[in-house]
Amino acid sequence: MSAPARGPDAVPTLADLAKDDAPAFAAPWEATAFALRAHLLERGLIDPAAFAAIYGEELRRGHPAPEDGTADYVAFVRALERALAPIAPDGDLTAEQQRWRDAADATPHGQPITLPGR
Repeated sequence: MSAPARGPDAVPTLADLAKDDAPAFAAPWEATAFALRAHLLERGLIDPAAFAAIYGEELRRGHPAPEDGTADYVAFVRALERALAPIAPDGDLTAEQQRWRDAADATPHGQPITLPGR
């Protein structure tokens, strides 16, 4: 992930990522996490300053991560989880995760996963 352009806790934008010659994302899940954050910010569901502060805290915690350079993204996803906690209480999140697992189990390999009723 590119170094933030604005202070140590600033969250990079797509413009920041485009400045590097290297690929911005090493894996699809990293791009998904970044896109999810962008969508949540656009919809006003999370506050940019609050997210940046939470992300900085997660980076400072230094979560164990594989030696593959994903530590920043692990912190990024943990920050997303924390930022969403007031919107999606644990019980709701757990139930939604189970719905996705059930849908994935019922979906043939290679087919898109869809949730019933959506």
